[in-house]
Amino acid sequence: MMYRVTVVDNSNYDIRHYSSMTVLAECGFEITAHTSDPARAVTSAAAGECDMILCINRPSAVIATDLLKLRRRSAADIPVVVISKVNASSDMRECFLLGVVDYLNEPFFEEDMRAALLRASKAIGKRIVSAEYGKVMKQALSSLPITKDSETFTEKLRELLIKTQGTALTVEAAADHFGFNPDYFARYFKSRSGQHFSEFYKKLTMEYAKLLLSSGHYKVGEVSELLGFASPDYFSRVFRKVTGSLPSQYKK
Repeated sequence: MMYRVTVVDNSNYDIRHYSSMTVLAECGFEITAHTSDPARAVTSAAAGECDMILCINRPSAVIATDLLKLRRRSAADIPVVVISKVNASSDMRECFLLGVVDYLNEPFFEEDMRAALLRASKAIGKRIVSAEYGKVMKQALSSLPITKDSETFTEKLRELLIKTQGTALTVEAAADHFGFNPDYFARYFKSRSGQHFSEFYKKLTMEYAKLLLSSGHYKVGEVSELLGFASPDYFSRVFRKVTGSLPSQYKK
């Protein structure tokens, strides 16, 4: 699955030029939209209609700092790469302060664009990972039974899951977070959730793995690494044991 790019520019010539750059496809990007209106691009990004904005900076036609300020106000968590038609150090500095992923002055080499796209890809990956983990964590916590002290228990568990995202969480580490020894924590968790902690955590982790694989942006080995498994083979064995399927069956 390719990352979708919206180009902000008032020139049709340049979008044809950038679309023809092979480095885009090589890095997993494709231009899917074009607009001369920065506000429209930010609205599209906030609605999840694109994964990256490529802004062609043409003072006074399109100004990258205006787009970045609009993005900040909208809280649209999307990477922006700027290609500037003018060499202005003050403008570049302000763009970086506003959170631009990269700022390229024309003329530039394809390798410069490759480096910018790789930075953008990492930023997109972090956003996807965080969003999918948040979905799975919310679902797992909402499935827990309600008891007299479930709110405190759930909040403590939420803190633990957030803190340990991307690591292989052990019962010992979970017990330490709650301030209990492992044996007491095992009984405590079972009494409040109706299941063993290892069972709960494996289910959560495999549901998370399903979403990452289904997104089309990650290979099995990459998902294994993101989840903190020692090897892709071990991840695949655990995945099959918990879900009854191979990871490759969820890979787009």
